[in-house]
Amino acid sequence: MYIAASRAAPWPRALLVAALATLGACTDEPVAPRTPSTPKPNASALASGLVELTVTNVSGFTDPGSLRWAASQIQSGGGVIRFAPSLDGATIVLNGTLTPGGPMYIEGPPKGISITGNHQHRVIEGAQIDGRVGLTNVTITKGFHPEYASAIRAASLYLQNSTVQDSWGPGSAIRVQSLLDATNSTISQNLTNGTALEYSERAQVFITNSTIAHNSGAGIGLYGPITSAYSLLVVLNNSILANNARNCVTTSGLRYEGRNISNDWSCGNVGIGIGDPQLLPLANNGGPTKTHAIAHTSPALNWGLNCYPTTDQRYVPRDAKCDVGAFEFNDFTKIAITIDPSIRFDPTYGYALLTGTMTCTRPEVVNLALELHQYQKVSKDVVVHVQSGSGTQVSCSPTTTTWARKMYPTEGGAWQAGAANATAATYGTAEWTTPASVASPVRLALRK
Repeated sequence: MYIAASRAAPWPRALLVAALATLGACTDEPVAPRTPSTPKPNASALASGLVELTVTNVSGFTDPGSLRWAASQIQSGGGVIRFAPSLDGATIVLNGTLTPGGPMYIEGPPKGISITGNHQHRVIEGAQIDGRVGLTNVTITKGFHPEYASAIRAASLYLQNSTVQDSWGPGSAIRVQSLLDATNSTISQNLTNGTALEYSERAQVFITNSTIAHNSGAGIGLYGPITSAYSLLVVLNNSILANNARNCVTTSGLRYEGRNISNDWSCGNVGIGIGDPQLLPLANNGGPTKTHAIAHTSPALNWGLNCYPTTDQRYVPRDAKCDVGAFEFNDFTKIAITIDPSIRFDPTYGYALLTGTMTCTRPEVVNLALELHQYQKVSKDVVVHVQSGSGTQVSCSPTTTTWARKMYPTEGGAWQAGAANATAATYGTAEWTTPASVASPVRLALRK
């Protein structure tokens, strides 16, 4: 089940209870259009002991109003943690691990919240009983543990519009026992001698429009049991696993939905695209958490299939041709075209020289279709339509480029001095380019 998180306003209590109710695994939800064909686990509502807490300071200690204090207030009934408006975009440096006593959901503000272990300790330890953790608009960073799960250890983990980065240790960065649901999220730059993400042989793992990349050291992207006697299920849906030391250690339980990209063959060779997704460095590209943007020539561009999150990790709307991974490309090349108002024509050779300019926000070679139309009055009741169509190719850049094309009449007779109309329109543009066109009145003058 995809829970759409609002970046503008807190969740209503009723919606929050419904969201927290998904942090478990009981029954299957129905499948509707634009939802995964493999149903994700659903659960009954939490007990009435739901606690709602607000963090009011950036203290890493346990004083009232701190994040560690808020986590300590959560018991078996579960709870949600939000943040005062003054903390929007803040970083909280913990002096100890967050250890709730029950299901914990952390909802970051619109600009996000960063929670760091300062490379001293694990950031989140799920409860021993019912250790479910949910994160939205949250960055988990700089965790450490001398064994495993340097960033997060949980029975079940739900990541939405969140990033886990820069944790290190000899084992995994994330370890889950029962369930992982990562939607519109990024796991990157974790330095481990094990793996970025570890799950048990009984787990169900759903990775949807997410990016797991650039985890170094031994740097395995996904690590699960080589074989499993249990119902292990790992679903990759429109996601990227790339540029880890190795992307998968096994294909046991692995299932592909939508389209996925890996830059090696470790995740199998059927149902996944093998190639370089051309990820740009992890950066603040807008939204609450850092993401890996994709280059405009990336094979991930417009390659997604039936992406059901309607926005990406930054809450940028996904278009009808959605992209693979957590980032929806929106840095399209924009083109500005002008047509010069004065056009010279040569009656000896029969052409009019149509000219203009073009500017592009990045260097491109652009095909330009041109038309020139002139209506000439022959007598009181007769009008001749002289027209021409042609094309040219322009090497366009952010610096204004001039273009010119000789326009020979294709029907109607010959050009003459006077008013006319011209159009210019791009065609056959690359997928990362926004089409452009212009129509303009012009005046033909005899070439001297």
